[in-house]
Amino acid sequence: MPLPLFLSRRAEIPTARKVVLVCRGGRRSGRAAAALIEDGRKNVFVLDGGMLSWEASDLLEAMD
Repeated sequence: MPLPLFLSRRAEIPTARKVVLVCRGGRRSGRAAAALIEDGRKNVFVLDGGMLSWEASDLLEAMD
C-alpha cells in the first residue's frame, strides 16, 4: 500500500495484533511505523533495510 494511502487509513490497522511493516529499503515503513507509534500503538515492527536487505541476506526464497 503506498505510504500516503496507509497514512490516511492507519486507523483501520488492528490494534490488538502485531504489525510488521515492510517496504523496498526501510525508509517508508519507518515513517509508517512512526505514525502508528505516535497514535499510541505498541506492537509495531519494521523490517530493517526492507526487501533489499532481506534479498541481500539470502533468506528470500522462491517456492513452487
